[in-house]
This record gives sequence, structure tokens and C-alpha cells, in this order.
Amino acid sequence: MTLDAQPVWVLGGGGVAGIAWEVGILTGLADEGVTVTPEAVLIGTSSGAVVGAQLASGTPLAELFERQRGGVAHETAPALRLLDLLRLARAQLFARSPEQAARRLGRLALASRIDDPSRQRRTAEARLPDHTWRDHTDLRIVVVDTETGASRTLTRQDGVPLVDAVAASCAMPISAAPVAIGGRRYMDGGMRSTLNLDLAPGNGPVIALAPSTAAIGPWARINRQRAALGEDRRVEILLRDQASRRAQGTSVMDRSVVPALVAAARDQGRREASRVAAALSTTTPSPVDPAS
Repeated sequence: MTLDAQPVWVLGGGGVAGIAWEVGILTGLADEGVTVTPEAVLIGTSSGAVVGAQLASGTPLAELFERQRGGVAHETAPALRLLDLLRLARAQLFARSPEQAARRLGRLALASRIDDPSRQRRTAEARLPDHTWRDHTDLRIVVVDTETGASRTLTRQDGVPLVDAVAASCAMPISAAPVAIGGRRYMDGGMRSTLNLDLAPGNGPVIALAPSTAAIGPWARINRQRAALGEDRRVEILLRDQASRRAQGTSVMDRSVVPALVAAARDQGRREASRVAAALSTTTPSPVDPAS
């Protein structure tokens, strides 16, 4: 399989609930024989970065599922208050580009007083069964520079510790401290887009898990990012079904819902398996020689 034809799994952000939902979906797919193959590209944003790193570690999905079903006591981040959510929304108001919106959010992140700045890294350590990049997996983690607002995709070639990369991708402004990497400070990759679907490389099939459909601006809307990949590319986007939404409740940071949510998502994954399998079996057409 050529690099351009590799399947791409895009794992979006959605807090503690997003991790549970994605693990459940992937477990349900695997129950039906649909798995993330070694040659696949994994693009993770925020909670999707956690799940991508968990997958890349080689840890069996059954074990990841049981970790969620048993409860996640290490998840201690409080939900944002209404006032904090309003501050985040105001920072994005009338932004004309993802970089402009992210710079404003970055100023909030840098100015916020975090009582325990090291908590973000400790949480990332607890979430990951393995703290090292694996050579055999193409894992890409999206982060955002707090000063420039530019997004960056970290891979093992960057020489950044995996825990730092995941912690940075999950560093929600106001709630968590930005993470220092190479003299820069980075925050949640979801400050560009909760899904970052348009970053899928190549022309192979794309499977996107989107626990959240929130959009910072028009550039982050899922339908617009889908259009950027081209009409001819096979893309399947999985959203939470009614049972998963009901199990999650109203807060993406409520760790008490995780056992019920991961179970509901597993059932959903089983039901979604046929369409995901069909997408992954799609053969990318050979390019037409313009001289012919």
C-alpha cells in the first residue's frame, strides 16, 4: 500500500467523555472484525490524542475498554464554569481566521492562574499505558501555539516526549496550563478544530470519530472540513448516537458517566461496523494520465 492510499483515522476531541466514547466505538468495531491496521495514520486532537497514543502503544482494545469501564479516578479536571465558557466564546467572537481565534484563546491560556500546573502532565501519564512513541505507528498529535495561534502536528520525528505531546493537545485554556515544548508553549489542539478532519493526508479512506461537533469558527465546521478533502475521497464520520448522548449527559468532563458511556459506545460501534468496513475496503482510483 502506497503512503497516499493509507487509511486515516481522525480522532477528535471531547473531554473525558470523548476518550470513553472513542474507546467504546473502537472496541465495538473490533468486535465485528473492523480494526485499526498497523499501516493506518492516526491523527489525534485533545481526547483523540489520548486514544491515538493508547492505540499506538499496542495495548489490546479489550484492556483499554476495561480501563474505562472500571472508572477513571485519575481524571480530576473540573468542568469549566459558565463564566469561563463565556470568556472562551467571547475570545473567538468575530475572528477571521483560525490563527486569530487561537491567538486570543492563547492569551487567555497564558493569563490564567492554574493552581496545579503539573496536573496536566500527571493526568496524561495516567491516561497512557506506554509513554514512548512506537516506531511502527504513524501517530500525529495536533497542538496549537499559544502566541502565534498556528497549529502544529507532532510526530515521533520531532523528538518531543509523548506525554508532553498528549498533555499539550489536551491543555484547554483556563482549565489547564499550556505545555512548554522546545521554547514554545502549546495548548489544546481543539482550539483549531475539535476534529481537524482536513488534516487527513493522502487520498486513502478516512474514518473520523467526532465526539463533539462544536465549531470555533466556520473553518472548523465538520462539513467544511469534509469538503476540503474532495468529493471523490471516501470519508465516514461517526457521531454520538442517541444512546451515547444520553449516557454522556451534559458535561464532557464528568468522569462518573464513563462506565455507562463506554458501554453504550461499544454497542454503537458494533452497529457502525458495516459502513466503516465498506469505507476501508474502498480502492483509491489510479490517477489519470493527462497525456492519455
